[in-house]
Amino acid sequence: MEENKEITYFDTEPELNIIQKIVGGYFTIIPMTDKRLMLVNEEGELKKLPTNEEATKIMGYPIYGNVLIVKN
Repeated sequence: MEENKEITYFDTEPELNIIQKIVGGYFTIIPMTDKRLMLVNEEGELKKLPTNEEATKIMGYPIYGNVLIVKN
């Protein structure tokens, strides 16, 4: 596991409770162009979570709150 303030990286998918703790609740999975998976809070925008600048740059559209990136 490698972590920064807004993105946590995993080599394998972590357990559900770890994912929910990091993203702050229910999550959705976004496939990335490099075959990794980005897991984000599914209500991040509704909950008015801060924009995750690094994840937004990676995806090319707004991503909110903390995210996980998992090798697929």
